[in-house]
Amino acid sequence: MITKCPFLLAAVLAGSLLVPSPALAEKSSALRSPDPLKAALLSPEDLGNEFTRRGYRTRGLLSPTFTRIKKCGTAVKSIAAVYRAKAATGLKHKDRWEGISEYIVSGTASEISALERAAKAMVRHCHKITVKTDGSKDIIRKLSIGRLGDSVHGIKFRSGFPNSNLERDAELPAGMMVAIDVVIIRVGNTMIALEHDGNVGEFDPSLTKSAAQTAVTRLHQSLQDN
Repeated sequence: MITKCPFLLAAVLAGSLLVPSPALAEKSSALRSPDPLKAALLSPEDLGNEFTRRGYRTRGLLSPTFTRIKKCGTAVKSIAAVYRAKAATGLKHKDRWEGISEYIVSGTASEISALERAAKAMVRHCHKITVKTDGSKDIIRKLSIGRLGDSVHGIKFRSGFPNSNLERDAELPAGMMVAIDVVIIRVGNTMIALEHDGNVGEFDPSLTKSAAQTAVTRLHQSLQDN
């Protein structure tokens, strides 16, 4: 849903991205989130003294913008199975509209490989989407954060005013209303889905990479301990 009132954009998207889809919950029912994976989840201390727990997690891949291209929508629908993970957490900045959501699932080699193929397809088919109306603009672009785990795939979703330059995160443009980085990382037969979100320009792009690196380190440690 693309609204023509930019001041309502953040609220509308927040509502749409936080509601799980019953249909998606039925997908990949064999995927498991055993208790040991919960120990691998990021804690507020991993991100700094400015972060604490929050009572919700973002589900950025449910944004209608991803369905503008059929193959993109198909790919993210498969990946969105991770949203039903029992090993999941939400962290938020104490002073800014910014946070991290993390989901971890494990499964058979074929199950995790299927998620990995979907992640590759997501980047391939979604990274050039631009949706512009009289009151807003959404873009989806490829996100590169270096080598992590056995494979890593990332995209970034940005939404703001129609004339905003949403391509340049370093400038934190005032016209940016919603920012979500999505990173999918495979470590053996385990998959991490990390989402870094911010609203109304309150978004530190460097946090995506540092949080993803820490998430992989914590997972390795947890798997070794168990």
